[in-house]
Amino acid sequence: MKGRCILVGSAPMGKEEIEYREGDFLIAVDGGLTHLAERGITPDHVLGDYDSLPERCRPLLERFEAAHPGSVTTLPVVKDDTDTIAAARLGFEMGFREFLIYGGLGGDRLDHTLANIQTLVYLKKLGAGAELVGERTRLRVITEETLTLDPSFEGTFSVFALDREVKDLTIGGMQYTLDQGTLSYAFPLGVSNHVKAGEGAFVSAGQGLALVVLIQGA
Repeated sequence: MKGRCILVGSAPMGKEEIEYREGDFLIAVDGGLTHLAERGITPDHVLGDYDSLPERCRPLLERFEAAHPGSVTTLPVVKDDTDTIAAARLGFEMGFREFLIYGGLGGDRLDHTLANIQTLVYLKKLGAGAELVGERTRLRVITEETLTLDPSFEGTFSVFALDREVKDLTIGGMQYTLDQGTLSYAFPLGVSNHVKAGEGAFVSAGQGLALVVLIQGA
């Protein structure tokens, strides 16, 4: 698929605009339907067990299902998959290989944020790219690749090892650089680097999974 699969979850969202363009496929994940309704956006599919969908929004789900038969997936409450994992699997099976996840940074629910970071790892291991997107924050998992930052980005860059070690880690175009270093999951060496717009910032990771965190303007 040429477009992206965009998942919108139910975690708190700020004022971020959902990057939705022609060719993308938009899945409202459970209570994420509320975020889309507030923005006047109709999803392509709705999926969840609806434990996070407010009762006042149930008629919204019913109207969507009536208008779009076959575009609602209802999951059992008792299951191994999170709703977000199930939505990611659906998008992958449809052929999408690039994902954006909104409403996935859990606010005061750190467990939900960690679960969605694991969703990034799940998709990376399937060979797909994925980002968790917040109002100022973007998270992405990389391995054996180079990530070049958007030239307009200015803010804080952090990188963390998700495996025991990330080897051959190179960081350039930032306040602190690194040349083919090793990052350990037991020490936060990669936290709070700084990027200025137009500096050609990039990070390259060899063996091992690394989590990149970008915070605009921080």
